[in-house]
Amino acid sequence: MSKCRLCFPVTGHEADYAVSFGSQDRVLKVCRFCQKDLALLGFRANQVVRLEASKPSRHVPLALLVLGPVYSLLEARA
Repeated sequence: MSKCRLCFPVTGHEADYAVSFGSQDRVLKVCRFCQKDLALLGFRANQVVRLEASKPSRHVPLALLVLGPVYSLLEARA
């Protein structure tokens, strides 16, 4: 997932929309909050495309599944 090009340094939001604008179809990736702000300010976008959200991985290490509490005890002892 890419970061919002307008507010990421302050808020840390990820980009939800790709907004194309101008005669050269430049693309600006923004979060949902910045997209709403741009719409309220009257920003003329050629196209607004919702970006596909990445799904978090549900991968659980095999050691945790097999050993469970024993793994935690071994890790705490080390």
